[in-house]
Amino acid sequence: MNRLQERVAWNALRYPIAPGANRLPYMLGGLTFFGMVLLIVTGILLDQFYNPSPVGAHDSVVYIMTRVPLGNWVRALHYWAATVVLVTVFLHLIHVFWRRSYFRPRELTWWTGAALLLVAFALVFTGTVLRADQEGGEALAHAVAGARLVGAVGTPLTPDFARSTPLLARLHNAHVSLLPLTLLGLVGLHFWLIRHLGLHVHEARTAVFTDHLRRLTGYGLLLLGGLALLAALFPPGIGYPVVEGAEVTKPFWPFLWIYAAENAFGLWGMLAAPAVLFGFLFLVPLLDRRHQDIGGRPRWLFLLATFLLAAYLGALLYGAVAPQVEHLGM
Repeated sequence: MNRLQERVAWNALRYPIAPGANRLPYMLGGLTFFGMVLLIVTGILLDQFYNPSPVGAHDSVVYIMTRVPLGNWVRALHYWAATVVLVTVFLHLIHVFWRRSYFRPRELTWWTGAALLLVAFALVFTGTVLRADQEGGEALAHAVAGARLVGAVGTPLTPDFARSTPLLARLHNAHVSLLPLTLLGLVGLHFWLIRHLGLHVHEARTAVFTDHLRRLTGYGLLLLGGLALLAALFPPGIGYPVVEGAEVTKPFWPFLWIYAAENAFGLWGMLAAPAVLFGFLFLVPLLDRRHQDIGGRPRWLFLLATFLLAAYLGALLYGAVAPQVEHLGM
């Protein structure tokens, strides 16, 4: 074992860290990464049987669910892992905000985390569209309508950008290459910054990172077991093939807050709601910058963050219970 550790440089991971890093709230980022790895593995398996053409996409998903050995379970594992990643990265951001871990010199660490949440939403959106069922088709139609509202900036998300290639195929390419590569680049930068800047914990560094890895591995295995059970007991279904022009579904639950904004403000609400949320996240280190040497966080910033969180959760709940409304004809 010592010879193996010598050859893989395992001892390089025995650098000192604060004992607080071994508490569960500080492992949310690691659990998010664990879920991302699971998504990549299951995504590679699913992509072997997926047909990204508009004609064959829905049938290929049905084939995965009904004909591929363990295909429905792998697809369900992919679905539940995506759900957990969204939840853990969101909780991680809330914890980091609460700890005020975005101060100098950790602004870039915060921004890469916020960007990771944005890319995670993009991956969930493209994954929803790839089902090519009614819900996915309506999600794509809304995205195209929103892209056209912003003119040239949104052109890549319209069929006019590359008439030789169906938009569904281009979104598939983004889902399996562009977005995962962006995600891995952000994760690598995020980890590098944490390694060199350390955690925002006011404790002596008396623990070692390998202990953190062992504990994180234990939590990760528990998470894997829970996801495997959820995938077996509650596999997601698939709707009927998309009917162009019809609006009869609501979006996947992570986007219900945007759906609520559309109900209130029309298609512009679909663009404004994410702009407000992510705009706030990216501005946080700048809004609190002048107070970093004074002590407590400015009260107005805490109240604003609380309001936005309450609005986000309230919009999710409202979107879930609100009646289905047509937006594209508004």
